[in-house]
Amino acid sequence: MATQVYTFHITYEGLENKIWRKIAISSNYRLDQLGYTVLAAFDTKAYHLFEFYYNDVRFEIPDEDAMLEQIDMAAIKLHQMELKIGDRIQMDYDFGTTQTFWIELIDVKDIERGQGRKYPYIIDGAGRGIIDDMGADELQELVAQIDANGKTEEPIYYRERMIQWDYRWFELDCINGLLKGEIQMIEEGYAHFWDKR
Repeated sequence: MATQVYTFHITYEGLENKIWRKIAISSNYRLDQLGYTVLAAFDTKAYHLFEFYYNDVRFEIPDEDAMLEQIDMAAIKLHQMELKIGDRIQMDYDFGTTQTFWIELIDVKDIERGQGRKYPYIIDGAGRGIIDDMGADELQELVAQIDANGKTEEPIYYRERMIQWDYRWFELDCINGLLKGEIQMIEEGYAHFWDKR
């Protein structure tokens, strides 16, 4: 089977119209790599666990101490999931203050010859991303505050400093320029964590 390009529309639960991405990715990507791409595209620090749910099946990074049966997300390539247009995958990030992404397949096409290295990339989107360690309800309140006042009432602790964080910032070229490097760093970080266990 020829390698294909999957286009996913990815939304942040509770702020679907304000924080979203449309991402093109190779069908040869593993499910864990899709997760690293989501974390990079939504500006996380990627230091929490994440898992996927699809068709009532849970995919995670295996834990040898777990009591329940697990499916290793790193052992599944996207094309093996036999996704169809309109199918949605749920991704939960940070089990302490769970933040949920919905990943919907909206297009499938063959990769043009010589274009494989182009992927993944962000086609379009809105919103800066999310704030680590901030629950979905709290982030929704912050977004509503910015919509009402044009800014946050107080500076937000974001990436080791206090700033006037604004969810409306979205610069496609800038995000794409950093995307592959961010994905690589995130993947290496998770690999290092699991190797040390």
